[in-house]
Amino acid sequence: MRHLLIVVILLSIAMTTKAQFQIDGEYRPRFEFRDGYAQLKPDNSSPAYFVSQRTRLNLSHTYNNLYSRISVQDYRVWGDSKLKSDDPGLSVFEAYFKLKLSDSWALTAGRQRLNFDNNRLFSQANWHQISSSHDGLTVDFKKELFNFRMVTAFNQSATPKFGTNYTVDNYKFLNVIWLEKKFKYFSLANLTITDSYQKKNSRNTDYYRFTIGLVAKYKRNSYDLQLRGFYQTGKNKMGTDVNAHFINAIASYKFGSALNLTLGTEYMSGNDFTNHNGEDNAFDILYGARHWFNGIMDYFSIPKTTLGTGLIDGYLKLDFLKIESWKLSAHYHYLATSNTYVHNGKEQDNFLANELDLIGTWKINKVVGLQLGYAMLFAGETLENMNGGSKSSGLQQFFYTAITVKPTFFKN
Repeated sequence: MRHLLIVVILLSIAMTTKAQFQIDGEYRPRFEFRDGYAQLKPDNSSPAYFVSQRTRLNLSHTYNNLYSRISVQDYRVWGDSKLKSDDPGLSVFEAYFKLKLSDSWALTAGRQRLNFDNNRLFSQANWHQISSSHDGLTVDFKKELFNFRMVTAFNQSATPKFGTNYTVDNYKFLNVIWLEKKFKYFSLANLTITDSYQKKNSRNTDYYRFTIGLVAKYKRNSYDLQLRGFYQTGKNKMGTDVNAHFINAIASYKFGSALNLTLGTEYMSGNDFTNHNGEDNAFDILYGARHWFNGIMDYFSIPKTTLGTGLIDGYLKLDFLKIESWKLSAHYHYLATSNTYVHNGKEQDNFLANELDLIGTWKINKVVGLQLGYAMLFAGETLENMNGGSKSSGLQQFFYTAITVKPTFFKN
């Protein structure tokens, strides 16, 4: 009753002023069939299958130069609570306001989703049913073909009277700067990310890590070319010196309005098991999307999934853009370590696996969408030694289907 009263008051305010007010939602149940997902299945294992669901209620309000938003969400696996249960499940996904200071400047404060570039190093991680959001302050400047964005966050787990002490396994300090200049067919951007972690069992020692790089894009007619290069230095959360790099090259060609062909490669540096130099050479994708980039079976989402030996991903993607209201995709990935892995005293081959992903997206109407995905992975011996399970246990496969419903309940 109390929540209903709050909604009625907000509606009354919205309808008696010049403000714009909207209440919308999202329902996203997803069925998954896992038979070798993220880990090679052992002999005589049985598949896992379940349904998870994300439910969100969003309130958006605009008045003059002020925009504000609140988004609460519930995540659950169907059946994880008793039928008669009062288990708490709601959390705040977004709670922020954005103040437009002028035609060029804007300030955003509060809990917000953050996406930069192609989501590789910073993303809201939408595949994950909970997703990712950050408590911080964002400054935006946009003028003609120049964009500047800076995010700053400082985390604490309590309200101390003296000093600072962060006990949550998350960054303590974060600063992100995005600078982008656009030309007619070309754009050049710089992304700099600084994050720090507090040393365990210490209040006064923080380890700072720096990630800096360039993003170059060229798009003209049917051609789309992208090149990214990043360097990581400083110290990781364990206090080890970091010296790592990442390179990404993408070339796409669009055949009319029906087909898009993409060739690409990703290179993440890694540690050499035959040469322990005391550094951490494994590039960390930080707060980027863990899903999709290196195959939807999520074998190679973070450095520890290759035991820090890095990753090479060469891929070919075919995206059929318009088949009535469907979009169909077929993606192939060749996956290998970028450095030497040793198992039982023997150097292993760099080859890890081949993966084939088939994805279909159907836009049923403006409110309802459906997505289907099926993936197969063909592992090499190195992945078996690294990952566990058995590459000869049968086909490693993964299937999912997700329905997304986004209704608008009220809009004045």
